[in-house]
Amino acid sequence: MASTLLYTLDRLRAAIETLKAENARLAARNKELEEENSDLRKSTKEAIELRDRATLDAEYLAVSHKLADSPDTLIAARRRIAALIRNVDRCIELMKE
Repeated sequence: MASTLLYTLDRLRAAIETLKAENARLAARNKELEEENSDLRKSTKEAIELRDRATLDAEYLAVSHKLADSPDTLIAARRRIAALIRNVDRCIELMKE
């Protein structure tokens, strides 16, 4: 009976050691995956921001081509828009006073 009990205890110790080793391995793997997940989230965020900037640039380019057919008229249109924006800014400043 004592030998069966000792044998059972030895098997339990071996199983516990195996489980401890597996737990440590899984904890290390979990940490690696959490770091990878964090890196991927950061990369995704940067890619989305880059995509949004590119989309905005494309929209601005499309609008600028709709404003004028030639580079000279485009420059004149941009200057006119800039002047209008300055006028709006001045009006807002006057309203604040």
